[in-house]
Amino acid sequence: MRQTLFTIDHYFFENHWFLVAWLVLGLAYAIYQFSNGAKAEAIQFLPIYAIGAALIFFVIPKLETMGISVDNPDGPMVPDGLAIRGYGVFLLLAMVAGFGLALYRSYQIGFDGDKVLSLGFWMVVVGLIGARVFYVIQKFERFADVDAKEFWFRLVDMTSGGLVVYGSLIGGILAAVVYLAINKINWRSIADILAPGMVIGLAIGRIGCLMNGCCYGGVCEDTYPGVYFPPGSPPYVQQLSNGSLLGIGGEFNPELAVVRVESVDEGGLGHELGIEVGETIQIRLSHPSKDDLYLRLREAKQGTPMKLDAVIERMGRPPIRIPVSKLPEQSRRTHPTQIYSAINAFLLSMFLWFYFPYRRNAGEVFALLLLVYPIGRFVLEIIRRDEGGLFGTTLTISQWVSIGTFAFGLALFAYVRSVPISDES
Repeated sequence: MRQTLFTIDHYFFENHWFLVAWLVLGLAYAIYQFSNGAKAEAIQFLPIYAIGAALIFFVIPKLETMGISVDNPDGPMVPDGLAIRGYGVFLLLAMVAGFGLALYRSYQIGFDGDKVLSLGFWMVVVGLIGARVFYVIQKFERFADVDAKEFWFRLVDMTSGGLVVYGSLIGGILAAVVYLAINKINWRSIADILAPGMVIGLAIGRIGCLMNGCCYGGVCEDTYPGVYFPPGSPPYVQQLSNGSLLGIGGEFNPELAVVRVESVDEGGLGHELGIEVGETIQIRLSHPSKDDLYLRLREAKQGTPMKLDAVIERMGRPPIRIPVSKLPEQSRRTHPTQIYSAINAFLLSMFLWFYFPYRRNAGEVFALLLLVYPIGRFVLEIIRRDEGGLFGTTLTISQWVSIGTFAFGLALFAYVRSVPISDES
């Protein structure tokens, strides 16, 4: 896990160097297209050009990390720069790989590659919006208790993740439906072209999830493959909150973040701190002392999550503060669900790619994507621990969506098999 790869210094945003570079490149591209008689392509680039400029000027500076001033350590926090996250880098690589695969297939069969690029752009934009909206719905408690200004900031702040695959799939499909209807393009042919690229993008994106520490699995035994996460990471925080990191077992209420202690491992940190069976506790992270804060923030800038102390609140008893020196150096061993998901998506992408020449009718490859992917996702959700059950069941929101997607994929596969059409662009 490495959430931050490096940080672009605040100087470049303060002096608007990135905006100037974007404007110059965009102008050069427009002049090049007009000089070659490609006026339509230049006009199609304008929305991308405008969106990029708006993001650079209005949004990206707001996403800069804040740090302690070297010149005035006791003063207010100052912008450090834009942290380049491993999650975002792999998301970008996923898009490039997905587009590349789709374009390669389109040129193989003589399909118009420009249409694939245009469609792909709108699918990415709307897909990202859908992925974020799905995440906000799934984690709404993180957005509900803030004012309007803070809500909108959290809504667009995706520097540490916060995207849900199913949301991107739904958003991308909606964008494709509208685009294809407006341009009167046969959706079944182009969907088959895009399907393998969508899944190879997912495979690469899951490596970004591993870098970010999200989409993590539950605790596993030494007999299974496992990974460990550092202090401050999502799996570490969850294991601390439910007590398992301290050797405390019991019923955990995620809404109230309290644990009804049912067992305490002898020799564990919970036993050492005097936690007793039967009591109700709340374990939460606490900011370190001011003397230690500067050092830890510097560690966080280098890509390691900032280490925090912990406090155990006890009903009717004095709280217990656990200094960072006593906390475990890593999480408990967890199932590497991000790696499993990446392997699952990669194999599915290869299956769809090699199935393409053997399809009977256009649309089969895309239908198979909707039919096969939910099966693997449903199974993987069994060992994931980043989502709770829904509708009074143990099934997560992704498992419910998997059931619906599988049913739709089954119906779609039956339809495209029974209604043949030719590949036309």
